[in-house]
Amino acid sequence: MSDEITEKEVEVFERLADLALKAERRKAVAGILSAWVPAANELSRKMAEPQHRALMPNVRFTHPAADEVTE
Repeated sequence: MSDEITEKEVEVFERLADLALKAERRKAVAGILSAWVPAANELSRKMAEPQHRALMPNVRFTHPAADEVTE
């Protein structure tokens, strides 16, 4: 399987997500995904290695308290 995401594949994603992208956007999305997907796959393979299996992601979502919100 090639790491390159084609415009044709982006069209398939569009239909699945019920989107309608213009041709120039489709080309841009294909370029972005062609960069991101191989990197994500490489990270996935790395994190699946035995020495990394015990690691857990550290994700923290924060938001300001109601009295800290300014408009």
